[in-house]
Amino acid sequence: MRIRVYPTDQYDLETVTELLYNADAQTNFHDDARWILSSGYGEEHTGDSSKATYRELFVKWIGREAVVMWLVSNQILFKVTSYRLLAEEEEALEASHNMDLPNPNEMN
Repeated sequence: MRIRVYPTDQYDLETVTELLYNADAQTNFHDDARWILSSGYGEEHTGDSSKATYRELFVKWIGREAVVMWLVSNQILFKVTSYRLLAEEEEALEASHNMDLPNPNEMN
């Protein structure tokens, strides 16, 4: 899942991201259980030739609800840009699925 976070009058992007990463770390002690896989900065052009800076968060599927609830409860301006699984999650699911398939040579 990809989420774009925009600055507000109360919080800049660095503060929002730091607070969200801290909430993630407090809830999930193990690194593999963290909600946020990575993040990066970007700019989008608005209609009047100005630019809006945002922070794009790559959120694991397991953390989608917690991250969205955190953003809403803290009144952070955000937009979900993709509900798709992250590439790392798709690879893990494929590997798990392949491990679960029976080997036809062993069935004889």
